[in-house]
Amino acid sequence: MISEVARAAGLWRIWMRLGIQDVRMRFRRSAIGLGWIFLNLAVMVLAIGFIYSNLFGQDMRTFIPYLTISLVAWGYLTNSIVEGGNAFTSSEGYIKQISLPIYVYVFRYFVSITLVAAISLIVYFVIALIYAVPLTLGALWVVPGILILVTTSLLLITIFAYVNARFRDAAHLASVAMQVMFYVTPVIFPADLLRQRGLGAVIDLNPMYHLLQVIRAPLLAGEPAEPLSYLFCASVIGALALFAACVVKIYRRRIVFAL
Repeated sequence: MISEVARAAGLWRIWMRLGIQDVRMRFRRSAIGLGWIFLNLAVMVLAIGFIYSNLFGQDMRTFIPYLTISLVAWGYLTNSIVEGGNAFTSSEGYIKQISLPIYVYVFRYFVSITLVAAISLIVYFVIALIYAVPLTLGALWVVPGILILVTTSLLLITIFAYVNARFRDAAHLASVAMQVMFYVTPVIFPADLLRQRGLGAVIDLNPMYHLLQVIRAPLLAGEPAEPLSYLFCASVIGALALFAACVVKIYRRRIVFAL
């Protein structure tokens, strides 16, 4: 398995080109092209930000940047599960006709999903500039946060690509689960609101909160997230890596027959 992954990584020109092409094809013949990524996020941030800032009594100057980076990170993780689950099923023609390492298609979707998230992240920096979010050296803590999210994304794509190829309802079930988690996790509301109501355990035991926090804390407060968040993230990555290894071992030689 390790040799196949290394061989696929060596073919980076192929999966990089395929991933970029997927993003281009998504907006083919569109009037504003990649601008739809900015527009979709901007409309969502403005709509949710105006309503929920007044609903929760939040200051727009701090709530809008918080909401923006939360939606960007959440969308990245969600797409890694839902879209990443189609990595093999959407590449069925390539897999059955061209002899390439199977992980080329995992990397392909990793590139396209990460590229969309990177474009969306630009919206945050525009918002941060508008609302004068202070930029300090502590913001560099976002680098390990990004590495954590990227690693988590790659593992999620690997797991759901295999599982969804065998059980086609897996991605749909995961999408429903993520919708539920969206309203449980502090994405469109501050975490302090739950803590004030004695529901801190809902946050502290939620791995999605910690995955978001390692990005939000450096960008919004210019400081690292709490040590518990990094510990949780390390545990999540370890568990996902172990689960991915088990899934790959079981389905690696059967994937062609499952398509």
